[in-house]
Amino acid sequence: MADKFVYFSKQRILIGLVFAACIFIIPGMSSALQKISLLDVKKQELILPAEYFEFIHGGFKGAFADGFYIKGILSLTDKFENSLERLEIVQNNFACALTMDHNLIQAYFFAGIVLGRTEEGINKNIDFLKKYKKFNLKEWRIPYWIGYNYYQKGAYLEAAKYYNEAAFLPGAPDYLKSNQIMLYYNANRAVSGIVYLKGLLISVKDKKQLEWVKVKLEWLEGINLLEQKAGEFKEFFGRYPDSLEELVEKKLLLQIPDDPFGTGYYWDADKAAVRSRFNFSGY
Repeated sequence: MADKFVYFSKQRILIGLVFAACIFIIPGMSSALQKISLLDVKKQELILPAEYFEFIHGGFKGAFADGFYIKGILSLTDKFENSLERLEIVQNNFACALTMDHNLIQAYFFAGIVLGRTEEGINKNIDFLKKYKKFNLKEWRIPYWIGYNYYQKGAYLEAAKYYNEAAFLPGAPDYLKSNQIMLYYNANRAVSGIVYLKGLLISVKDKKQLEWVKVKLEWLEGINLLEQKAGEFKEFFGRYPDSLEELVEKKLLLQIPDDPFGTGYYWDADKAAVRSRFNFSGY
């Protein structure tokens, strides 16, 4: 039988090489990889600056944004070396998502509120919210969340500043306009709160809300009066009073003003300030 010339096309040769690789090379590589201890493998996250995604256009933009948003949600429960590493990864994912889709408002919440409970973490929350606030300047929740972080730090005047900004943006609840009064109170700045409330008396139109403004104004004015009298007491006697009743005993006041919240004022010797027994825990 005469020999026949066998012709192999380039495509058939390529298929054969791939098949050989699957049979001989890949199993060998797999065996080698199995020898590597999982304990020696450290999880690496690729962090891409959000600014890289500003120039993406077209139909892929929304898909990329959704992908990073989902990745951010998943990274909330992933395992990391420490809480700050987790926060960095989470915020980077949501920053990329927001850069491509400014309407993902919940990304601000997850990146700026959910994590970051240490002081360093809270500062990172504030930095994130301030940086990406530019995408939604009329969204009241963003300055509100910034204010909340400042409240967590005990920076009550800064918190009041951002709560005030949030209160006058579209969609903000009416109660927010007067809620920051408690922040002025916590900062021992009754006079600043009084000035703010007197401004609200002019601008607030809702009758129910206006009544609350008047009650809070009366409350702060009572605190301010008592603190002024405590200051006079110190000028006369070289010390602060042991109690507010001592102001009446020394004829600096005819009587202690009523607390409109009905709980009563008292002198806090540790803070050298007038306080209220009103419970603010659920306020």
